[in-house]
Order: sequence, then C-alpha cells, then structure tokens
Amino acid sequence: MGMSASAAARRPEPEINVTPLVDVVLVLLIIFMVIAPAINEGEHVELPAIFQPDAKPKDMNPIDVTIALSGAVIVDKEKIEPATLKARLTALHEKDPERALLLKTDAAAPYGKVRETFAMLQGIGLKGISLKVTERKKPGQGQ
Repeated sequence: MGMSASAAARRPEPEINVTPLVDVVLVLLIIFMVIAPAINEGEHVELPAIFQPDAKPKDMNPIDVTIALSGAVIVDKEKIEPATLKARLTALHEKDPERALLLKTDAAAPYGKVRETFAMLQGIGLKGISLKVTERKKPGQGQ
C-alpha cells in the first residue's frame, strides 16, 4: 500500500529548536566571564592603598612576580614553587635581558621575606626591579 501524494505532502517536517541551545551558550558565556578574572590572578594579594599611586608607563612589559601572604609565588600569571623562582627568573632574563621586573607582595607579608626576595632578584642582574607596593585608594576608604 503506497502513500498518495497528498498524504506525503501533509507529513510534518522536523524542525530543530535552537532557542534552548542559545540559552545554554549564553549562560556558559556569562559563567566564563565571571570566572576568568579569578583564574588569571591565581592568588589574592592585598596591596596597601593610597590616593595617588605612580602611573605605570604604557611601554613597560615587566616580568610580573607576585608573592602572596601564603608564600605562593606567581611569575607572569603562572604559579611556581618558591624554590624554583631564581632559576625561572634567570632563564627569563637570559631570554630577554632588556625586560625589567615588577615585584608585588601582600601588605601583610613579612618584611624580611620581601627583602630576602628583593636581594635575590638583584643578584640575577635584571635591568630594573620595580616594587608595586600600593594600589589606588578609593575616596571614602579611610586614611
């Protein structure tokens, strides 16, 4: 028994509804937008705040070294073991001797640890070592 031409024409065509797919993709996009800044930082460092910090030069592309209160060390957004810091920075310096270094430490970090790290950095022979010791204080944040 064959189908007539009119029965075949009445058969519904399947359609793909893309609205749920778009909804899921938009939710994932929002989630990644919220999580991405936290992934880049790696470790929370609370810098002291002042009202007028020095402006960072636009052409400066320093090696970014962060020492967290927990003792974690982050070099250019990559967490490394503190024992490998000197070897890693020596390799980066040999690769690009003109690149300076920006050292960030937590406001509550022990001064001795920061000074010890700074002395080790001076021994490597970097072009320049800058200390990022403050952030911009927002008005009304206190003295």
